[in-house]
Amino acid sequence: MTNTLGKHLLIDFYNCRLVISEPEELRPSIEKAFAQADVKLEGISFFQSTDEMTCMALSGNTHVCIHYYPVLSYAAVDLYSFSTDLNLNRLMNIFKISLKSDRIKATSVRRGDFGSIRDMRPTRKSKVSTARRVKNTGARLKRTSAKMINILRHPKRPPNE
Repeated sequence: MTNTLGKHLLIDFYNCRLVISEPEELRPSIEKAFAQADVKLEGISFFQSTDEMTCMALSGNTHVCIHYYPVLSYAAVDLYSFSTDLNLNRLMNIFKISLKSDRIKATSVRRGDFGSIRDMRPTRKSKVSTARRVKNTGARLKRTSAKMINILRHPKRPPNE
């Protein structure tokens, strides 16, 4: 990860046994994670809808977002940092303990990967769908059948007229 601007860790926490009624109750988990990472917590916001609680925490070069679904016993956590020396795995373990999860799935994404110029170019691949192939084939058959009918009607004319 030497050629990247930052790291982004997307984590699914399953079978969470954390019992909370307000999203503000996620504050101790966030504060502990930021303290363990030795990152200054600059702002924190909480949101709640009928089935989701969200907590967003920011510092200068790091953010954490927790989407917690108590009914599903599930939490989706995003950890992002411009600091490549920050250990996001340690933060993941802190959230695993605080959310009381027994199963996790994590995906790591390198952000701002400037390693290869070829990797930075957008790839342009087009696929012809089956429906499009059928339409194209039908159009070709229609043109061919029109030519054949014209030839059969006027056998003495050249085919290009």
